[in-house]
Amino acid sequence: MFLMLFVTTGVGNGSTYRMIPVIFRNEKLRGVRQRDPEALDAALKAARIEGATVLGFVSAVGACGGYLIPRSFGASIKATGGVGVAMLVFVAFYATCVGLTWVCYLQRKPKPSGAGLPAAIEAQI
Repeated sequence: MFLMLFVTTGVGNGSTYRMIPVIFRNEKLRGVRQRDPEALDAALKAARIEGATVLGFVSAVGACGGYLIPRSFGASIKATGGVGVAMLVFVAFYATCVGLTWVCYLQRKPKPSGAGLPAAIEAQI
């Protein structure tokens, strides 16, 4: 169970760190409708800054896991004599995170019109 917990945590962690910059870049590029290189550069710069800020915040929150996971196991053992309750809470939390990610970011949505964007950028949206 520990191995499964840490593998799924690692997959979630890696996908989060990979997904955040892409989300910010796509959101900023949606606002650029013309073939304006200055607007495109400004949008990409803003996306990098905001993405980096969110990654820093997510890293700080993620660092709490090194404290909260062992504390959860300890509390579960103290309350029930085993780690089963803690594992159920972790599974429920991760399932909720997967569900929220799917609802917010992975559903098929109509592609925005990339009118006016360079073809290389339009292909990434």
